[in-house]
Formats: sequence, C-alpha cells, structure tokens
Amino acid sequence: MFKTVSVIGGDLRQLTVANELHTDGYDVCVYGFDDKSLPQLIQRTVDIRTALDSEIIILPVPVSFDGVYISMPYSEDKLSVDKLNAMINPSSLVFGGCIPDKLSESFTRKGIKHRDYMLRDELAIRNAIPTAEGAIEIAIAETSITIHGSRCLVLGYGKVGKILAKSLDALGAKTYVSARKYADLALIEGHGYYPLLAGEVKSRLEEFDIIFNTVPAMLLGKNELECIRPDALVIDLASKPGG
Repeated sequence: MFKTVSVIGGDLRQLTVANELHTDGYDVCVYGFDDKSLPQLIQRTVDIRTALDSEIIILPVPVSFDGVYISMPYSEDKLSVDKLNAMINPSSLVFGGCIPDKLSESFTRKGIKHRDYMLRDELAIRNAIPTAEGAIEIAIAETSITIHGSRCLVLGYGKVGKILAKSLDALGAKTYVSARKYADLALIEGHGYYPLLAGEVKSRLEEFDIIFNTVPAMLLGKNELECIRPDALVIDLASKPGG
C-alpha cells in the first residue's frame, strides 16, 4: 500500500486532489505552488528531488502546454519535462493528463508505470463540460452580442463539440456544427443543429459571429482566417497542436 504522494504543478484541481489525499491520511507534498495558494495543512516542498521521490506522483492536466515545461501556473519557478524525466523515482507510479508522447515513451523504456487519466472516456467526457462552459464564458465576455440569436459554428463533433453544441443551442444560438463523417452529420441534424460538411466550411466562414474549434488539426490557416469577418470571434479549444 502506498503512503507518500507528490502533487507537482497544475491548478486548483491538483490542490483539491492533494487536500483529499491528505484528509484520507496520506503523506502529501506539493511542488510548483506558492505559499498563498496552498491549503494550510498541505506540505510544500521547494526540493524537486524530494517531490520526485514519492511512491505516487500526480502531474497536472495537461502535463505540459508547450512540451518543454511542466504546467505550473501558480509558481514563478520552472520545471522542464526533461528534468522531471531524468530525476523521477523509477519505482513511482505516475498519473498525468495528456502526457506528452515523448515522455510517455521514455517512462515505458525505463519501466516506470504511468497512467494518463485523460485517456479514460468517462473523465474526458466530464471534462468537456467545464471546457464548454469556459468557452461560452469567453464568448460572452469578448463579444458585444448575445449568444441568443448569434450564428455560432462548432468545428468538430467529438466529446467537447457535442457538449458545446448542446449548450449553445440551449442558449438560443443558431448552432452550426461541421464534421467529416456523414454519420456525424446525420446525428448533428437529428439533434436539431445545422450540419456542415467539413469541406464546405471555408465557403461559409464569413456567416458566423463566433467560431469554436475543437479539432486538434490546422483547420483555420491563413486562407481560412481571411474569410472570417473582422468582428467575429474565434475560440480554439483543441488540444495541442490546436487548429
């Protein structure tokens, strides 16, 4: 049975995990947070060697935004992915969200057990809900129009696309959703949205007030962006490399 846990980097979700584990009696330390952001009972360490020597190591979601540094928005310090990889306890069990392929491959070569919890469908689906809500919050803050009655385009109909389209439709937006597969287009229409074949998107871009991309591929290049109205808002929700 494991006893020591290190929570390295991340945001309030990681602090919540640290606090819950501490409450359950585990020996928890955190790295990558300043003192002000920490619950009073959680131990903070500035020694990365101590943090990386625990039996369980919990990394953030995503582990890294740029593939170079661990995501630590609550700290002025920086921890490179390479340094973490070089110093980590080889007998640790590592958890993280969207673990970079290079890091995951290195863990496998070293025999380090690791789990990417964003590969669990039930978590990814639940995570799509705050992602969609956050996108709508941005859209409201960054436009002078109401969501109700606006023409919105959602690129992609995966986990985030489905939740986002439903939320926009519930707010009264004229919701268009693009997809490549005809089965998805039929499902989009069946849910009451306007289906748009991926190949037709470029010719329709000027029609939309708000465009949400959920596809991790370069869909909106220079030529596509030139078709978008200057007063329109584009929100990219796709994981790396974005769209």
